[in-house]
Amino acid sequence: MKSPIANLQALTDEFTVAFPQKLRGPRTIGREAEHPLVDANGAFVDVSELFPALAAPGDLTPKYDSAYPDLLVSLSGPEFSYALEVGKGTIEINTRPCADLFQVEQSYQAALSRLVDAAAARNWRVLGYGIQPVSPPSLPLLTPKQRYEALLERMGDEWFWYAVTASDQAQIDIARPELLTQLNTGLLMAPVIIALCANSPVVGGQLLGFASTREGHMCSTTPFDQRHGMPVTAYDSIEEFIARLAKLDVLLRREGTYLVPDWGRFDEKLRAGPVEFDDFLLHDHYIWHSARLRTAYATVELRPACQQPASESMVVSALCLGLVEAAETIHDFVTERLGPNYWLRMRSWHRSVITSGLAAPEPAQDFLEGILRLAEEAVAARGLGEEIYFAPLWQRLEKKEDPAQAARRVFLQKGMEGLLDFVQVQAVDNR
Repeated sequence: MKSPIANLQALTDEFTVAFPQKLRGPRTIGREAEHPLVDANGAFVDVSELFPALAAPGDLTPKYDSAYPDLLVSLSGPEFSYALEVGKGTIEINTRPCADLFQVEQSYQAALSRLVDAAAARNWRVLGYGIQPVSPPSLPLLTPKQRYEALLERMGDEWFWYAVTASDQAQIDIARPELLTQLNTGLLMAPVIIALCANSPVVGGQLLGFASTREGHMCSTTPFDQRHGMPVTAYDSIEEFIARLAKLDVLLRREGTYLVPDWGRFDEKLRAGPVEFDDFLLHDHYIWHSARLRTAYATVELRPACQQPASESMVVSALCLGLVEAAETIHDFVTERLGPNYWLRMRSWHRSVITSGLAAPEPAQDFLEGILRLAEEAVAARGLGEEIYFAPLWQRLEKKEDPAQAARRVFLQKGMEGLLDFVQVQAVDNR
C-alpha cells in the first residue's frame, strides 16, 4: 500500500512521477476496441457465454472478479485479451502495447477473428458500431459485477447508458515534460475525433438526434455531464488539473474487497486528512473526459470515438497516434486559427459534431483538413508506412459523411435489418 498523501502538491508529485522523464523509444500504442454483440433480431446477447469458446485454444489466462470470485471477467494472453464490459452485450478487445499500427492491427484481428467465429456458431452478430442498436439502456443489460452494482446505486438509471455504449480508444505512451500539452491537446481534439468517427445514431431502435448518441447523452443530458467530454477550460498546470478533478464528487470508495458508493467530494477528503494515492486513482478512474492521463501505463488515453465499421477499423488508432505525435504543432494550429477564444469555439463545435457529424460547419475554413494533414504527416515521419491507415479518413472528409451519417441514411432507407447488415462484422481482413 502506498503512503498517505497529505496535500495537493504531494498528490501532484505522485501523479507526475508515474510518467517517465523521456520516452524509451518511438511511441507505442495500444487499442481498446469495444464491440456490441446481438442476436439475429438485433437484441443484446450475453457475451460471457462465449468465454468457453474464446478460451478453448488454451492460450488465454482467465481472471475472476475480486468481489465475486465465480464471475469470469477477462481472458488474457500475450497478444490480446477479452474483457466483460458494463453491458452484458459488449465485449472489449485489448491489444498488447504495440510498436506500430501494423502490430496493432495484427493483434486486434487475431482477437476479432476468434470472436466472430465464436459468435457465428450461435447465430450472433458482432457489430462495428458504437452502441446497442435495439436494446435500450436498462437493468437487464448490466453485467453483474459488484462495482457496477455499486455505481448503479450511486448514479441511478444513468448508469444503464454505460451498459450500451461501445467505444474505440487508444492508449499512447507519453513522457513527463509533455503531460500538460498532451492533456490539453487531447481534450481539444474531441470534436475532431467525433466529427470523423461518430457511429451511434440509432439506439433503442430509433434515431435520437445525435450522430454520436454515446457522447451526446453523456456530455449534455445527464447529472454527470461534467465528467465527460471537454472541460469548461484548458488546464494551466498538472496541479490545477488534479485540483479540478478533486472538486468532483467521488462515486466509489473501497471497503475491504468491495467498492461501495460514496457521496463526498475528493477535495473534502484531502482537507480532512491524508489519503492514499490509490484512492485518488480510483476517483480518477470514474471521470470519463475525452482525454485522460493514465498513470498505470504512462499513457494518454483518447476516448470519444465510437466503434468503427470493420473495413475501416484502424482509423481511430491511426488518427489518435497522429494527434499525439503532432500535439504541440496541432495545439499551435488551433490557437492561431481560432484566436484567444479557441477553447470556447472548440466546445461549441464539439456540441455540433455530436449532433451532426461531418455535416456540422467547421470553426474555420479547411480546419479539419489542416489538422488531419498535420496528424498524417506526424505518423508518416515515424518512417514505418503507417500513414496508409489515414485513407478512409480523407474519404470521409471529402464526402462530408462519417459512419454515423452513413448508418443514419441506411436506417432511414432500409430499417433496422438494413442497419444490422450494414454494421455487422462478417469477415476479418487478415493483412
